[in-house]
Amino acid sequence: MSETTTAAAAVTTPRPKIDGRVLRAARTRERIINATIELIRGGEATPRVIDIARTAGVSTRSIFQHFDDTEALFAAVAQQVVDSLMPLAKPIDPGLPWEERLDALMKMRTQVNEALLPFRRAVALHQPRSPKLAAGVTAGRLFTRERTEGAFAPELARMSETERKQTVDAVLAASDWQMWFGLRTTYGLDVETAAATMRRMVGAILTQAAARGTSAASAAA
Repeated sequence: MSETTTAAAAVTTPRPKIDGRVLRAARTRERIINATIELIRGGEATPRVIDIARTAGVSTRSIFQHFDDTEALFAAVAQQVVDSLMPLAKPIDPGLPWEERLDALMKMRTQVNEALLPFRRAVALHQPRSPKLAAGVTAGRLFTRERTEGAFAPELARMSETERKQTVDAVLAASDWQMWFGLRTTYGLDVETAAATMRRMVGAILTQAAARGTSAASAAA
């Protein structure tokens, strides 16, 4: 086929039509999700459907045309929030110097935790009655564990299985969003001070565990 024939075919080939109703439905669904996020960030842990509708510029009936119930809506909200944070959770090169890896992990946890701060109460209220949301929270913890284990693989490899699990559990507990909530609200720390405090805790856990792992490896040798 010549270039002329190919070009002609490209011009005459009809483009697939986009269903306007589907496009409008997707946009409405997105507006509803974004309105819910806006209200939660504004301090409403469980926004009323009427407020969501008003903020999104839709009817309350429209909300339930796009979501089976409010739990389905909040599950969609949680998924969108998580998707928006995924670019922050990049793998950390275990070959970097220890301090750089710790800094990278703490930067990631600080950014993610601060972004999740407005949603903590909403998740606590909805998680018990939303299996999908509960599964998402569990998946998030497993993902964070994977990133932590990958970043400090050289140090963790020198520990026993029990010591390794306890160390990672301690790091996760010292840097998760519940700890961050306590530092920012209960203790009233600003972001910079809360991040430094969290880094001190995680650094102490890793340093102590690594020292024990090195001593155990030396004794075994």
